[in-house]
Amino acid sequence: MKGRFKHLFWMALVLMAFMGFMSPVAADERNEIDPEEALEQLHEKQEREERELKRLSEMALIPAGEFVMGRNGVNPNEEPAHTVYLNAFYMDNYEVTQLEYLSAIGVNPSYFEKCPLCPVEKVTFHQAFQYCAKMGKRLPTEAEWEKAARGGTTGWYYWDRDNRDLYAWYGNNAGKQTRPVGTRNPNRYGLYDMAGNVWEWVQDWYDSNYYPKSAKRNPKGPAKGTSKVIRGGSWGTPPEKMAHAHRDSREPNTRYINGGFRCANDAGKQ
Repeated sequence: MKGRFKHLFWMALVLMAFMGFMSPVAADERNEIDPEEALEQLHEKQEREERELKRLSEMALIPAGEFVMGRNGVNPNEEPAHTVYLNAFYMDNYEVTQLEYLSAIGVNPSYFEKCPLCPVEKVTFHQAFQYCAKMGKRLPTEAEWEKAARGGTTGWYYWDRDNRDLYAWYGNNAGKQTRPVGTRNPNRYGLYDMAGNVWEWVQDWYDSNYYPKSAKRNPKGPAKGTSKVIRGGSWGTPPEKMAHAHRDSREPNTRYINGGFRCANDAGKQ
């Protein structure tokens, strides 16, 4: 028995030495890439990205008509609730993603940069404005944003208050980071993430006392100011800041890890 074990031991050593001698060649053969296969994989990746870019760029038509903007008795800068008439316009179904921004601009400024389908963040107002212009679109006005967010509803949110986790990524459920767009339920216009995920830049300059003097038809905000309006709340905000009427602002050259945007367009330009 002892001699048999010794024989098997030496056979194992010879086999291991032989495999060690052959392994570099075998590894090279295994890692060799077929150029045609690599090209095919590249084309498939490009086709997938093109399909995603087309899907992400889709817009919803927001019909012309009146809606009640603002609310009373909560924050002074939201008062008074007032009726506004808007022409029809288009709004992006999704917040602009890292994939879209990188494809169009060539850089990804996002802090959460390893998530192509998450909203792009850390963009200034000017960068958001320029992106939309490059895509043949524009930023929405504050009134357009609020009408689109409401989705034809009149409450504080476009969902029943007890169901917010089905519709929004916010401070209670987002895990302190952005989330891929479109992974919560949309509002009645088919728009996703109009509450939570990232704050969204709009065109208007911010004025806490603007509503009493706002135009009744297609208001575009004050003629000048020092900060721009942001809307919608983010992955880090409490539920009350996701209310449709909630207003906040930032200086236009600021960049935050919870700030992004989506684009709009005039009806007839889609």
